[in-house]
Amino acid sequence: MKQTAPLAGERPHLPETVWRLTAPELPPLASLSGNEETQVVVIGGGFMGLNAAIRLREAGVEVVVVDATEPGWGASGRNNGQVIPGFKWDPDELELHLGQEVGKRLAKLGGSAPDFVFEMIAKHDIECSPVRNGWIQPAYTPIGAKRIERRFAQWAARGAPVEMLDPTTLPAVLGTPIFRAAWIDRRGGSINPLAYARGLASAAVKLGAKVYVGTSALSMERDGATWLVRCSEGATVRARQVIVATAAYADDLVPGLKRAMVPVRTAQVATAPLGPTMLNTILPGRQCASDTRRLLTSFRLSPDNRLVMGGSGATATLDHASIVRRLHAAAHEMWGHLGTLEWDFAWSGFFAVTNDHIPHIHETGDGVICALGCNGRGIAVSSVIGALLAERQLGQSPAEMPLRPTPMKPFAFHAFRHVGVAAATRYHGLRDRIDAQAR
Repeated sequence: MKQTAPLAGERPHLPETVWRLTAPELPPLASLSGNEETQVVVIGGGFMGLNAAIRLREAGVEVVVVDATEPGWGASGRNNGQVIPGFKWDPDELELHLGQEVGKRLAKLGGSAPDFVFEMIAKHDIECSPVRNGWIQPAYTPIGAKRIERRFAQWAARGAPVEMLDPTTLPAVLGTPIFRAAWIDRRGGSINPLAYARGLASAAVKLGAKVYVGTSALSMERDGATWLVRCSEGATVRARQVIVATAAYADDLVPGLKRAMVPVRTAQVATAPLGPTMLNTILPGRQCASDTRRLLTSFRLSPDNRLVMGGSGATATLDHASIVRRLHAAAHEMWGHLGTLEWDFAWSGFFAVTNDHIPHIHETGDGVICALGCNGRGIAVSSVIGALLAERQLGQSPAEMPLRPTPMKPFAFHAFRHVGVAAATRYHGLRDRIDAQAR
């Protein structure tokens, strides 16, 4: 595979993660050399881009996918692997913010997004260790408990398979006594995210898509009725339509896209395989979980019986040492009574945050469409949005889309994003500590 230039400052090779231990290998994929002509070119081989390519091929459309590194290299292969329903905003908030009709359609899209993921896994026989025993959101504090009670009530009113858990059972369900309340959404689950990305790539290839790795899209220009995408090593792709699915690793390929979001870095840590006592105590029902803190912590068990934790802090730089320390401390707080946890892995990556914490679709009006901003709900949301981008390129009208294209708006003071993310992290950490004092 050809090596490309650093992306967002990162080296192009796949980082060492626990997911690589159980993920099937990629199918043999080459870098693009020479020139390609196709109907649609998809730039970015993550969940969004690959789901778009699959949907287009199912409709009989010629597709070329170019990825600067390989499928699953970015956020798609580095996250905690939790398939979570909904968005950061609750359904009532979506309706209040966006209007009842649009908010209701968007809430429905987010709520059903895990169905889409698990149906894709089954349909294409993707080996990614899927477990669908539900997603739990526990709360430490009275403030957090009230928050999840409201969230539960809103989804219950919409007929979702949700339940408030008996507080007395939480130590047995989660393996820790520190939480005071929790709810479970049985639509959620977990996967090996890198394996899912690789499985989507295999499915796209089997359907006839051409997927090229180690191929950076450097520029694109309108040339008559088509777009000419110039790639690394002098290669080109000519297509009538373009889908840009680079998310947090967006560059200046689409003017303004890079400044329509802020890339935020989160980390994951994974233990050595757990012994019998810990394995039978921590999430014995094999649910996945993420708490209510502003600097949240996600936790789950991996296919090879490791505890994998993510979140807990954010930074706009490549360094993740402070986040790893917070994750280790959070794990000790939760499960230190069970013994010492031995840590084998630590890795991190960027995900895209939008100003309103809602994903956005943008289009130029002449065949280019893009989307970003899953805001930490990337597996389910980016997968279903990928299919939406394909449907739009197939002719679906904006009025029919549950997430409609909107004008691109730059983040205010985007040039100072590193300072802003650092300040927001300190502020949210302070708020979490204040809330904890009320326990």
